Amino acid sequence: MKMKQLEYLIKIAECGSISKAAQELYISQPSLTKAISSLEEEFHVQLLLRKPRGVELTIDGIDVVFAEK
Repeated sequence: MKMKQLEYLIKIAECGSISKAAQELYISQPSLTKAISSLEEEFHVQLLLRKPRGVELTIDGIDVVFAEK
């Protein structure tokens, strides 16, 4: 895991939206999605619940965020 990926995951959780987090991080939405997908593959867990109107951390996502702090 790279620190940037953790930073991205935290920003997504704060914003509740991948698109809004991408805007605030000044990166493209596809790049951000790819970074999170890579992190999910590395941990073999789903980190975000994707909903029609945003996202939220799963229990595993919360564990990843707080384990690294």
